[in-house]
Amino acid sequence: MTTFALLLLAAIQPLLLTPEVKQFERVEIELPSPVRPSNPFDPNVAVVDAEVFMPSGKKISVPGFWYQGYTRRLVNPEAVGVNRVEELTAAGAPAWRIRFASPETGRHRVTVNWAIDGKRGSAAPVFVDIKAGSRPGFLRASRRNPRFLEHESGQSFFAIGENLCGYEKREGTYYFDRILPKLASNGANYVRLWQEYYVPKDLSIVAGAGDGDFTGFPLETQATGLGRYDLASAWRLDQVTGECERLDIYYQVAFEMTVWWQTRQKHRWPRNPYNAANGGPCVKPEDYFTNPVARELVKRRLRYSVARWGWSMHLAAWELWNEVDNNEHFDPAANEAWHREMGRYLRSIDPWQHLITTSWRDSRMFALPEIDIVQAHSYWDAEYDAAQYALQDTDHLMRPYGKPFFFGEQGIGNAPAAAQTDTEGRHFHDAMWASALSGAAGTGLYWWWHNYVEPLNLYYHYRPLAAFLKGEDMAARTWARAGLSRPNQPVTLDVHGLSAPDRMLLWIHDPLAFRVEGGKPLRGPEQQAASVNVTGLADGEYVIEWWDTLRGEVLRRDPASVRKSRHFGYGLEMKPPPFWGDIAARVIPRQD
Repeated sequence: MTTFALLLLAAIQPLLLTPEVKQFERVEIELPSPVRPSNPFDPNVAVVDAEVFMPSGKKISVPGFWYQGYTRRLVNPEAVGVNRVEELTAAGAPAWRIRFASPETGRHRVTVNWAIDGKRGSAAPVFVDIKAGSRPGFLRASRRNPRFLEHESGQSFFAIGENLCGYEKREGTYYFDRILPKLASNGANYVRLWQEYYVPKDLSIVAGAGDGDFTGFPLETQATGLGRYDLASAWRLDQVTGECERLDIYYQVAFEMTVWWQTRQKHRWPRNPYNAANGGPCVKPEDYFTNPVARELVKRRLRYSVARWGWSMHLAAWELWNEVDNNEHFDPAANEAWHREMGRYLRSIDPWQHLITTSWRDSRMFALPEIDIVQAHSYWDAEYDAAQYALQDTDHLMRPYGKPFFFGEQGIGNAPAAAQTDTEGRHFHDAMWASALSGAAGTGLYWWWHNYVEPLNLYYHYRPLAAFLKGEDMAARTWARAGLSRPNQPVTLDVHGLSAPDRMLLWIHDPLAFRVEGGKPLRGPEQQAASVNVTGLADGEYVIEWWDTLRGEVLRRDPASVRKSRHFGYGLEMKPPPFWGDIAARVIPRQD
């Protein structure tokens, strides 16, 4: 190549796509590819990186990614819901993109360097002026109480939400356009998304995203082949996470799904591009954890994900695996080593240091310092009391690690049956309240979003809990489980909740109000004269706020005193208003 050609390559001018930006908002820069890359997804062949120099003098390194734009439309706009079909059309030429967000205001200088198929160069610098904004910063484990989450600003954050892992049939991003506003308008602020797609059982179909019943946002698929990424799928995740940004909903992204590594899934493992039968590096599924080629390919996908979505303050956490210990021939030692390696790699390339999680029951994995959030999954039969099941599973699985924890999946075992017997969503309601007041960093994320929550329109259950917890700085206190000093009246009542010396958050639940026996729902009577005695508060004067858990309103405020003594029933006696099913209480110091 001539010197003149090299000078032309070096002088390529990046385009700033976001001229008006505030703190923690997305800055996006496009770089027309100076050389056509043979594989833009392999950083050993083609790599574009940026260095961002902040006004304070701090510098961060940001990986670039290969991008193709699309436009979307509905093929059949007359159809309803999941019967609608989204069609994407490529828009513009593919190019490299750089995305970053900054906590600082003022002028930022961005330099972009590239190395593509043996050629190297640097682009002309880009200057970005970032204005003051009101965003609170990225999520972290709280410095005040490591069991809870807070923003970099110190503002507390409590996750309230559900799984929303993929769209049904071929509705695509329009599916999320329908559901995300329902969550946001009812106070939910968190969803779990997957880089996963379901595939048809007909092995003659070379399956890509959208060919099965459900589709998340996969990068590698059978259709793309090993080490190549589905750019339309990535664009869909851009679209959905952009809607999350607009609605102030946080999300975690799960990278790896156990079903692709189970030989009993006859329509999965034979399609897996990592399978040696398909030219991949893994003779057996368990080789994925130890084979160096497989591990290097995983790191490429992690790098691409950090480059494309890591800038987002609303990205709460990276999830390395979904239910990894459901893999056949699961080896805890190999799994521990794999999670340590990938967690450290993510830390090394993610300039925003997002939280890292995984699932679901391996203690060696959860104990790793590279895993920030403990996340288990929990399901129960309809005959169980959802609240008791959630709390007992919490104690067993998640509490011992001293980290933020929540159920990444939670739900009744047979959702279609529940939709027939539990039309009011009592299992959903009870599990949410119990998990929220268990000491967790968020509610359990309910799994059956598509065949229970959505068809029964149960989103309204989020609103009362969100109202009850609004303004509560969960990380500000060291909470204990609320205690009892005498049997409840009636004795069948359960009291769940958290206590600190100056505050209580309680949920009083009647497990006999709604229950399922022999597949049939049964309803108990309203509680007219209930009474409980709770312990954990310091001596003093208090106010008990009684909350309606279906309307999200304060029903009554009662004055109360705590005077410890040795007689039976010491503590705080509470006599709630009449209620059916459950009632919540916030106990706060009385203001003089």
